Amino acid sequence: MWSEVRPPTATHVHDAFGIEVGELRPHPGGFEADAFTDGRWFVKLWRQQPDSDAALALTAELAARGIPVPAAQRALDGSYTSEHHGRRYALFPFVDGRQATWNDADAIARAMSAVHEIADLVLPRTEIDEWCIEVLRDRHDHPWIVDRRGELMANVDRLEAVIDRARAIDVPYVVCHHDLFPHNVLVEDGRVATLLDWGHTRLAPREHDLFAALCGPDPVRFLRAYGAERLDLTHLEYARLARSLRDLAVRIFNEVDLEGVNTWGFDGLRRVDADLALARPFCDP
Repeated sequence: MWSEVRPPTATHVHDAFGIEVGELRPHPGGFEADAFTDGRWFVKLWRQQPDSDAALALTAELAARGIPVPAAQRALDGSYTSEHHGRRYALFPFVDGRQATWNDADAIARAMSAVHEIADLVLPRTEIDEWCIEVLRDRHDHPWIVDRRGELMANVDRLEAVIDRARAIDVPYVVCHHDLFPHNVLVEDGRVATLLDWGHTRLAPREHDLFAALCGPDPVRFLRAYGAERLDLTHLEYARLARSLRDLAVRIFNEVDLEGVNTWGFDGLRRVDADLALARPFCDP
C-alpha cells in the first residue's frame, strides 16, 4: 500500500500558483497519484514520475477545442507543477460528477470519437515499443508469477511478434489518450462531464485507444457507439495484449497489488483472443 500523505498547504499552493485554495481534503486518486480538493480546485500529487509540462499544457488546448477536459493551471515560474515533500503536483479546476462505469460506454465512445477527430495538434508520435517486455523477462522468477512463468513468457513472445507486424502496417494516426477507461471519465446527467489524465497522450493509431472497448463487458456496443469501421486487427491485438502485460509488469516492478497481477494481468491475458474475435467484424478483411 502507498503511505498516507498530506496535501500541500493553502500557502504553498498560493506561493506556487498564485491561487487561493481552501482546505484540501482527500479525494479518490488512482494508481499513479494521490488527489485532494477543496470543492473548487483539484490537486494531483504524483507518487513517482509526473506528467510532462507538454502533457499538462495539452489540457488547455483540448479544453479550448470543446473537449471536456479540466485545464492544468500554469505555476508562477511558468511550469505546470510544483514540489511538495519531494513529489510533484499540479492544480486543476475541480469538476463535479460521478465516476463513469461501463454502463456509460456509449457516452465514453462518443467522447473518444470526438478526440480522434482533432487533426491539427502537434504531439509526439507513439513508439510501438514496450518497456514491460524487459521488466517481465528480468523478473520471470518473481514469486508472484513464477508458477505461471511459461504462460507469461508465451505472451511476452507474442507481444514482440505483434510489435514487429504492427510496425510494418501503415494506419492513420490520431490524438490518442491511451487510457480512456471509465476510471478516467466523470459523467453528469448521462453526459461526459470531464475526461481525466492526459499524461500519456500521443499521436497514435486509433486502435491504441479503441482497445479499451475490448476490456469492457460489451465491446460490440462500444465499437458501434464510436462508429468503428475498417479497424486494423493487428494494432488492436498489440494494444490489447500490451495493456495486460503492462498492468502486470508495473505491479511486479513496484511490488504492489498482487490481486491486480491476477485480475488486470493474467485474467486479461486469457481473454485476449475472445476479445479480438468480437472486434473482427469492425476490422478490415
